[in-house]
Amino acid sequence: MTNTSTTLPAYRSPGTSLSRTCLPALVPSCQEKGQVPGSDFPKEITTQGIRAQPRHIVTFDLEEHFHASRFDSPMRRRHWSSFQSRIQANAERILKLLAHHATKATFFALGWLAEQHPSVIRAVSAAGHEIACLGYGHELVAAHTPQSFRQDIHRAKRILEDVTGHQVIGFRAPSLSITAHTPWALPIVAEEGFLYDSSVLPIVHDLAGIPGANQWIHRLSWEERCLWEVPPSTLNVGGFRIAIGGGGYLRALSYPVLKSLLSRIEAFDKPIVVYIRSWEIDAAQPRMQDTRLSKFRHYLNLNKTAGRLHRLLADFQFGPIREVVLPIREQIRSTSVQAVHDSATGDHLNRSSQQLAIV
Repeated sequence: MTNTSTTLPAYRSPGTSLSRTCLPALVPSCQEKGQVPGSDFPKEITTQGIRAQPRHIVTFDLEEHFHASRFDSPMRRRHWSSFQSRIQANAERILKLLAHHATKATFFALGWLAEQHPSVIRAVSAAGHEIACLGYGHELVAAHTPQSFRQDIHRAKRILEDVTGHQVIGFRAPSLSITAHTPWALPIVAEEGFLYDSSVLPIVHDLAGIPGANQWIHRLSWEERCLWEVPPSTLNVGGFRIAIGGGGYLRALSYPVLKSLLSRIEAFDKPIVVYIRSWEIDAAQPRMQDTRLSKFRHYLNLNKTAGRLHRLLADFQFGPIREVVLPIREQIRSTSVQAVHDSATGDHLNRSSQQLAIV
């Protein structure tokens, strides 16, 4: 089957020769029955054999309950430091669940959170989990200019690396908010030194999503950069593509239905990519005042999330992105070998190899 495509608007950031015109990304896969190819995005480079064994990916967004985009406002942002923090207790609960199942995960953390609660970030890292970047201030990508977005993720990456002592290679936009209206974001993520992104949902959504985007793990490439895209799991159900890997559907669907849908992804021999926000396991969190719809979507079945997570970890074999996606794992290893070689030969080392552990 031949896909027709058009090129996304070119983006060239100031002071760089990196071209945006060759972005081969975000076309839909035709491997799933019933999926209709899109025509708005150019071809991507896909890989076969993303994982050597049937392992899946579990990720967590480390954020406070008051960071939720549904409740965001300039006034609330000014009072973030005065709201009750729940992050330490929530992180500890998640770590205990993961330890019980001998499972490692990827944690996307806010730079703001790392400044306010560095001990939480260090505890997660010390437990052997991957720390990745959720940006600094939990702003939707569309609220940024390209320049302010670059500053935000650069600042957050530096803070997380300083706190953990490890190189941060992964990025996720707050609320998965890279959309068709922000085509400039992914090239910037690559330029800032990240190896992968996990922000693009191929669904229709009010805050996120690029309908027709590739639902599977794939590589985006430019003239001088490349970036792996690790989309959270979605599935075509009754003619509609839904994000079954996390969010409201993970909390709303009964577990037998959820397991059956996730097993369909496993049947494609593809990794399941689960995403859970740390506040989603906290049914006792303080209630924010907002619209009925926002409160319904935020607080629905919070008392069931921990149980769902427990059963998921028992029924599927999960790991962090840096270990499950083999090309990323190999790139990390090759970078580590090069850093050791440079150190042995006395060559000039950059910050990532001189000061940071590459894990």
